[in-house]
Amino acid sequence: MYKILKLNNIAKEGIESFPEDTYIVGEDISDPDAIILRSFDMRSMGIPSSLKAVGRAGTGVNNIPLEKLSDLAIPVFNAPGANANAVKELVIVAILICARNIHQARLYLEKIDESDDLNKKIEFAKKQYVGYELPGKTIGVIGLGSVGVRVANACLNLGMNVVGFDPLMTVQSAWNLQPGIEKSDNLENLLKQADITSIHIPLTDDTKDFINTEKLSVMKNDSILINLSRAEIVNNSAIQTALNKKSIKTYVTDFPDKTLLKNDNVFLLPHLGASTKEAEIKCAKMVAMSLKSFLEDGSINNSVNFPDVQLARTTDYRLTITNQNRPNIVGQFTTCLGEENININDLSHKNYNNIGYTVLDVDKPLTNEILQNISQIEGVITAKNLSKSTQ
Repeated sequence: MYKILKLNNIAKEGIESFPEDTYIVGEDISDPDAIILRSFDMRSMGIPSSLKAVGRAGTGVNNIPLEKLSDLAIPVFNAPGANANAVKELVIVAILICARNIHQARLYLEKIDESDDLNKKIEFAKKQYVGYELPGKTIGVIGLGSVGVRVANACLNLGMNVVGFDPLMTVQSAWNLQPGIEKSDNLENLLKQADITSIHIPLTDDTKDFINTEKLSVMKNDSILINLSRAEIVNNSAIQTALNKKSIKTYVTDFPDKTLLKNDNVFLLPHLGASTKEAEIKCAKMVAMSLKSFLEDGSINNSVNFPDVQLARTTDYRLTITNQNRPNIVGQFTTCLGEENININDLSHKNYNNIGYTVLDVDKPLTNEILQNISQIEGVITAKNLSKSTQ
């Protein structure tokens, strides 16, 4: 039986992906084979010695100790693109609300007292909160991954001029962009011309405080900045200064901070980006299938710290090896198996940063002695027997 520790409420459709005859899933599991979670902060928890994999039912993994888990040869899976449509729709909502000043107008109405002259107040609001229509306006989309591409395409369909910026854009994302979207190699030029800027990049050491005083200073003073990616990508202190100086008009964020509360020029959302039933189900099912595939067959799909490696089974006898990325290490595996008169029917090997991962199908059972010999090869982190007869 495989044991899955659930650290958050996970959509039942995802949990149902684990067959009850071979899996135990619960919130009170000792010695788990895998952990499935959403926002639970794993960074301060102890890592069970039994743990083989972690699955994040979402995209961001900044609540997971990636470096520690990589050192322990534990892959971390996420669900890229599963919540992309939900986030895209929320971006479009934010654009429409801010373009028409709906958030400020609503705040204004909430402050009206029963004794006030309502008609007079309404007439004042009509003039005070005049907005604009989207056709012909320019949106800059920073980050053209699964969310950014959808935002760019949707805005183009609304008649907007769309400029995208992503030096690391994949071929797949380039194919998915609709014709008519301009791709810029100069972020400063994008910020200067955009009426609205929407950020869709992951949080890394390089992207922390990505939007800072310098970048805010070149933006239009009536522009809107939308951040539904991660809080730390935008420097809140710089945002406050820019809003006070009227360097930008409105800041939209899905990550409320006490310093931003009660500012009429900030449109705060309570982390609603992926909060749709559809997104939660898709994320849960995607990451559950990645965990199941890894535990049963050693396949790696959608890992953030391991290479993607898949191999269709050709025999009942399977070996997986995680190793440091070193020259000729695969040759040492095959030599070790050959010395035991074991033929390799098929294998797949890939590297990601300092991690190498190999799946091998062989024609004979794998003994503990063979596993021990491979484990003793310099650079090998783990060697696991996933033969069907041993599970």
